[in-house]
Amino acid sequence: MLASFNPILSIGLSEHNQLMRHQIRMTNLLTVICVVGTLIFSTMYWLAFQLPIAAWHNVSYAFLYAATWLLMWSGRWYIARYYLFFMFFAQQFIMSYWVFAAQSQNELLLLVSPTIVLLLFDPNERLARYGLSLTAIGLMFSIQVLPTPDPLVNLSSLNSKTIYLSIVLIFIALSVILMDFYLHDLYTLNRQARQYIQREPLAQTWNATQFYRRLSTECQSSTDKPIAILCINIDHFQSFNMQQGHHIGDQSLQFLAGLLDRHLPHDALLSRTHADQFLVMLKENDCADAPKWAVKCHHAIEETPFTFHGGAHAFTASIGIVQHFSGNAKAISLIDQACQAMTEAKQAGGNQCVCQLSQMTVSQAV
Repeated sequence: MLASFNPILSIGLSEHNQLMRHQIRMTNLLTVICVVGTLIFSTMYWLAFQLPIAAWHNVSYAFLYAATWLLMWSGRWYIARYYLFFMFFAQQFIMSYWVFAAQSQNELLLLVSPTIVLLLFDPNERLARYGLSLTAIGLMFSIQVLPTPDPLVNLSSLNSKTIYLSIVLIFIALSVILMDFYLHDLYTLNRQARQYIQREPLAQTWNATQFYRRLSTECQSSTDKPIAILCINIDHFQSFNMQQGHHIGDQSLQFLAGLLDRHLPHDALLSRTHADQFLVMLKENDCADAPKWAVKCHHAIEETPFTFHGGAHAFTASIGIVQHFSGNAKAISLIDQACQAMTEAKQAGGNQCVCQLSQMTVSQAV
């Protein structure tokens, strides 16, 4: 449902950091709630309570709230946040003190302000957070203790007061929904940030740093864990990339990454480390079957043409395999040996697999 609000939530978004983009989205969402809520209250004043004065007075705030989007659109996000709270405070104080006086409990809406402040301001913006929260509490206290003026309109019946208070409480409950959206949006940003750090953005595989880190952890955790490394290099990719253009080349790398992912065991670690080169880590039982997995990937690449606008292309790959079954292993040594095996496959004409035992395993056997 919130996806349908994306055009509105994206007002004012530009080249900001992820946290700021999140706060801009929250400001836009809060503006939506204020505008829609104000119009609902205005409709209720007019139709349910026959209070046209209160209805028209409240409608004016809907237009004033909408002005927040003009500030957002013009890039004045910092001003828009304070303007939104200023209008909210003015609306609740005027409606509660002069329009309805003490009979409506409209000031209860000010209770949501401390929660909303947390959603729109950074933890470092303590002055704004505490200042706005204390202002909301002070206004609510003032409404209760100041001498009550003659109200412009009256909610005469008990039913009217009950209905009105129920709707006020419903809008307070909306703050819970707003908090839920805030946490969901923040979780999404956190997940995207982790993926950005750990994933290769084009092929959506693990990046080289994360691959080396995970391989190093496996090598250090135990000397008895079998580990195999596949080094998969796409034959003649550079010439294909030059002929078809980088855009088609990028699409082909995404295609190849997905193809490899589908033809490797589910716990294999796949990483694109160079433009046309992938590394794969296979652990434990899959280590012994590393040549089989390499041949499977080799056939999949050769037999599954990459189709694009204007044609199709069948790639081939040179694959180097190194298997380490026991003894101390170093991550960089395993990667180097797998790359050397891949180079041998290239020098032998490409489109083939070359398998070796790790030098550590061989030296231990000797």
